[in-house]
Amino acid sequence: MRSFINPFLAVILAGLLAACSSTPTEEDTSSTDTMGQNTQTTPTTPVERPKPSKPETSSIPLTAENFHNHPSNYDGTTDTRVIYFAFDSNTVPAAAFETLRAHAKYLKENPNAKVRLEGHADERGTREYNVALSERRSEAVQKFLRVQGVSASQLETVAYGEEKPAAFGHTEMDWAKNRRVVLNYTAGRP
Repeated sequence: MRSFINPFLAVILAGLLAACSSTPTEEDTSSTDTMGQNTQTTPTTPVERPKPSKPETSSIPLTAENFHNHPSNYDGTTDTRVIYFAFDSNTVPAAAFETLRAHAKYLKENPNAKVRLEGHADERGTREYNVALSERRSEAVQKFLRVQGVSASQLETVAYGEEKPAAFGHTEMDWAKNRRVVLNYTAGRP
């Protein structure tokens, strides 16, 4: 009887250990390359994530004509120098295209103007991963501006990762504010 119990206990212990092992999360197994495509497989177990909230935007779109007088430059509802990104993504969102085109037009018309593209990430993920992700974000914005005809000498990229959060909370709303690229004019400010 004793020889029957020992294998039985071994099977139960193995089952308990397997049940206690962690399953991979989206942060562990999925990343996005510069073209916005997944470079790794997704987890086999679906992970429920809250839908990200979108930061507030102004009802008046930013265009090259109203760039200097855009209400979001002074009313605090939207900063036209901040581009927000989706979770774990470095794909420039379509909602930012017109804003970036206005920046590109300004930079092309003002060759002495220079901008530092400061990439940021939320607190989730390792420090190294977040720095790399924020670097890919700033490079994606740089690539967008270069395609629009902006000179490379006018652009500089910096990756801060999670080190300079815009919001200090631990909610999806806070994280959404931290996933961003800030266009910081270092010369020829508009």
